[in-house]
Amino acid sequence: MYWKHLKEEWSNMGNEIVDRTERLQVLKEIVKKFPSVNYEVFKYVIGHLNRVSHQSRTNFMTADNLSICFWPTLMRPDFENKDTLSTTKLNQSVIESFIQQCQYFFYNGEIVETSNPVATPPPAQMSNAGHMVEPLVPLQLPPPLQPQLIQHQLQTDPLV
Repeated sequence: MYWKHLKEEWSNMGNEIVDRTERLQVLKEIVKKFPSVNYEVFKYVIGHLNRVSHQSRTNFMTADNLSICFWPTLMRPDFENKDTLSTTKLNQSVIESFIQQCQYFFYNGEIVETSNPVATPPPAQMSNAGHMVEPLVPLQLPPPLQPQLIQHQLQTDPLV
């Protein structure tokens, strides 16, 4: 995404700010600096990960688990740099905060208590025309085809 341009500001935040509320406010200010396209894509991805974490009782993908999987993709670290290894947990915790605090960062919601591993879903969104957009629904796939239903009947006499 756009993290590499803000990495210095972001790295300083991890070492200096201890207060959780202040840290979230600084993160919110950093994200506001993203170009609008990057901001909207990041908002969409984090909103989706928030919805996935909301189903963690079923899929076991808590915000912590999701952040472990997705922080390298979202933050694009340089793993050849030894300093990256020392900040791995910090980077992962930032993505976890975005997932858990999705409403705070993107929908002007309140900071939620994170003792509960299940995140809150984002509110219904407005489309460009001002109409309510339906929340994403699970994809319903048909059952897999059975091999015997796919195979064509062979003719008994190949010359006919």
